[in-house]
Amino acid sequence: MDEKEVKKYLSNAKRFRKNGEFAESLVLLHQVNTEYPKNVTYRYLLAATYFESMNTESAKKHVLEAILLEPDFKENYELLGDIYQKEGAWEFAQVNYEKAYDLDSEYITVGEKLVQLYIRIKNYEGVVKVCDQMMSHIPLDTSNVKSRILTSIYLGCLLYKSWALVYLKRYEDAIRQFEEIKTKDKETGVPRYPGMHKEEDESLFKLFYKLKNTEKAEEYRRLLASEYKYGEEAISKLLTEADQDIILFRQRPEVMVQLGLD
Repeated sequence: MDEKEVKKYLSNAKRFRKNGEFAESLVLLHQVNTEYPKNVTYRYLLAATYFESMNTESAKKHVLEAILLEPDFKENYELLGDIYQKEGAWEFAQVNYEKAYDLDSEYITVGEKLVQLYIRIKNYEGVVKVCDQMMSHIPLDTSNVKSRILTSIYLGCLLYKSWALVYLKRYEDAIRQFEEIKTKDKETGVPRYPGMHKEEDESLFKLFYKLKNTEKAEEYRRLLASEYKYGEEAISKLLTEADQDIILFRQRPEVMVQLGLD
């Protein structure tokens, strides 16, 4: 099988994968792997196709073989992390995502997966660390489709980091983060809609109240009343939540039940 034939096989395998015809794709990929048993890229594609076809055991077998072929091929560790996460083995998923991220600290796809996993397992220091790393190399740019996607990831990092800071009870840092969310949304021209920052404004009101910053708490009380039409009963509820350390919308008991966080 020469290079031209390999390209044809891989192109057809990709087409079959895209159409959900995994059996046909796997036949071609197995043929390529038989011809080039030491090629890590081909072995990875085989493992990834098994994973997409919901055959996690075969996917795991082939990705572990691929790791033996090339220990520094980051995509293998990402895929293995995906497999373990699908199995609910969070600790093993974390180990492999972290290995992929160690190999490339600008690996945005894995950075996003790590943040989500850290939130799930309540590793909030990890959330802050990875979000800071990702934001350090993602440019804020809305000039084209690709850059807008990256900018949305940056803005997502701001939100996840703000959550993590609240859970860590680093309230002053959380305030700065919530304020930055509003600033960056404005700077990047994110489409605005009514109530867009209601959750952030509620959290800011509670945080200033917690920190006994009467002036800023009153400022946000007025904002909630004017912008969102909060009456005294709604304000009183927010103060009660603040006294209970319920700062985020997602920390409310009924919301935690819905999100499976209880």
